[in-house]
Amino acid sequence: MTHSSSLSNDFSTIQRTALVVGGIGLIAAVILGYFTGGETFFQSYLFAFLFWLGLALGCLIMLFVQHVAGGSWGALIRRPLESGAMVLPVMAVLFIPLIFGMGSLFEWTNAEFVANHPLVAAKTGYLNTPFFIARAILYFAIWGYGAWYFFQQSGKQDKSPEQSSRIGFRLKSISGPWIVIYVATMTFAAIDWSMSLTPEFFSGIYSVIIMIGQAITAVCFLIFITVYLASKNKEFDELLTSKRLQDLGNFLMAFTMFWAYTSIAQAIILWSNNIIETNPYYVLRFSPAWQGVGLFLMFFGFAAPFVILFSRWVKRKRQALVVVAIWAIFVRLLDLFYIVIPNFEREGFALHLLDVVMLVAMGGIWLAAFAFTFKTRSVLPLHDPRLPSGEAHHG
Repeated sequence: MTHSSSLSNDFSTIQRTALVVGGIGLIAAVILGYFTGGETFFQSYLFAFLFWLGLALGCLIMLFVQHVAGGSWGALIRRPLESGAMVLPVMAVLFIPLIFGMGSLFEWTNAEFVANHPLVAAKTGYLNTPFFIARAILYFAIWGYGAWYFFQQSGKQDKSPEQSSRIGFRLKSISGPWIVIYVATMTFAAIDWSMSLTPEFFSGIYSVIIMIGQAITAVCFLIFITVYLASKNKEFDELLTSKRLQDLGNFLMAFTMFWAYTSIAQAIILWSNNIIETNPYYVLRFSPAWQGVGLFLMFFGFAAPFVILFSRWVKRKRQALVVVAIWAIFVRLLDLFYIVIPNFEREGFALHLLDVVMLVAMGGIWLAAFAFTFKTRSVLPLHDPRLPSGEAHHG
C-alpha cells in the first residue's frame, strides 16, 4: 500500500517547491561566492553540508536505535527515518565540491604550512589528500549500504506479511552492530571534515559531540514530521498519542543533556590540561568575539530547554513540543557554527549572507530528496508487529 492520494500530492508539492528553492539557492550561492571569494564560499558550503549530512546520519542512527529498542513508538517514526537515511547518496554527491575546496579549507593541504608545523607533519600519514578522499568514499559506501539495506528490507516486509516477524527480528539483530559501525565511521569522519580544520588540535570527545548533535537534529525533525503527518492522516493522528509524543520529548531532553555534558567536559579537560596544541581551540572561542556565543549556548542552548522539557505537559502537547524543537534546531545550527567557523578567523561579524543562503539551498535539496523517497511508501510500515495487531496500515 502507498500514501493516500492527497498526502502523496502534498509531498509531491513539497518535493517540487523544495527543489526550486534549492536550485535558486545554489545559483544565488554561486553568485555570492563569486563576489565574496572562493574561501568564503567553501566555508559556507562546509557548514551547510555538515548540518544536513548530520540530519541524514541522525536519521540513520535513530533508525538503528528504534529497531533495537522495539516498541510501537519506533514503528511510528520508522518511515521518516528510512526516507531521511536514504538522502545519504545525495549527500555523497554534494560532498564532491568540498574536494575541490580542500586547499581553501584545510591548512594541512599546504606544504609550506606542514613544513613549519612539526606536529602536523607527523600526521601526514593520515592527513593527506588521497587518503582523505579514499576515507570519504568508504564512509559514504558504508552509510549508503546501511540505509539501502534497511530500506529494502522494509519494503520486503511490506510485501510479505508471512515473513514480517522474521524480517523484523533480523533487522533488530543487526541494528546493534550497525550502531557500532556508525560510531566507528563517524568518529573518523568528524576528525576528517571538522576537527582537522585545526590540524594541531585533538580531542577524544570531539566526535562524540558531533554525533550527539546529529541525534538531536534528527529527533527535532521527527517531531516536526510526525506532527505534520498527524495533521494530514487520521490513522497516524490516532497513533500519535501523548505518550508516544512524550517518548520523542524524552529523547530530545536526554540528548540535550548528553550534548551539554560532553561539550562542557571537553572544555574543562582541554583548558585544565594547559597543552599548547589543544588550548588554542578554546583561546579562540573564549575571546570577546565568540565568548557571548559560548555563554548563550550554555544558558539558552542547554539550561532553558532542559528546564522546559522537564515538564510532562510540554512533551505531551504537539505545538508546545514543536516550538521547543524549533529552538533546539536553532541551537544546533549555532553550536555547529561555533564549532566550524572560528577556525577560519573571519574578520568582523562572523555570519555571512552566504552562510544562510547555502544552508537554505542545501536544505531544499535535502527536503526534495526526502519527499521523493517518502511518498513512495506507506505512511506507516505495513505488517509491522509493533503496531496494533500488526495489521496493515494504508496511510
